[in-house]
Amino acid sequence: MKARFDGKCKSCGDDIRKGKEIARNADEVWVHKHCVEELVDLP
Repeated sequence: MKARFDGKCKSCGDDIRKGKEIARNADEVWVHKHCVEELVDLP
């Protein structure tokens, strides 16, 4: 999924820019796709 807004990755602390790939981590928090240790199925 692509980010709709700028934000901050709760996993690595880096900025998430609008349009970058994001995913939910095991804690159901949106982070960079590459920061997700285990991908969770999205609805």
